[in-house]
Amino acid sequence: MKHRRIAAHALGTVAAVFLLAVLPLLTQFPLTGKPVDAVSSATLELPDQPSGEFYVLLNTALHEGTLEDWRQFFTGEALPVIFEDLRCAVAKGDVSGVQLAERFQAQLPENQMRLRTENPTLLVSKIEAGRLDVAVLSREMAEALQLRPET
Repeated sequence: MKHRRIAAHALGTVAAVFLLAVLPLLTQFPLTGKPVDAVSSATLELPDQPSGEFYVLLNTALHEGTLEDWRQFFTGEALPVIFEDLRCAVAKGDVSGVQLAERFQAQLPENQMRLRTENPTLLVSKIEAGRLDVAVLSREMAEALQLRPET
């Protein structure tokens, strides 16, 4: 009986020392000998910037208070902190437009920009009716759809 109590006490002491002293040290110093680079492991690989000209159509009525912030973001001037969510639509078949929209999505916090592709004709109809939040189109797709966005 006495030996069991001594063994249980010793086991508890070893577990406590491990949890309080050894485990924190193991998490701070890698066992592989390679230094840990916390900055590069936390970075996100951005999709490539597609070449060409693009239209980013923002429904200004929905974003009156943050219009300048979104303009800076979409033109690449700055990455302001914006506390609004976006619903972005891209035409099906517009490969470079989808690529640019995915790049924008990757630059924003997770789930801040929802991205979907739509039938091009339906997309133009929604743009002209002001029913979209944001639309991203390559110049080629906009010309093919005969879309003349206001500048």
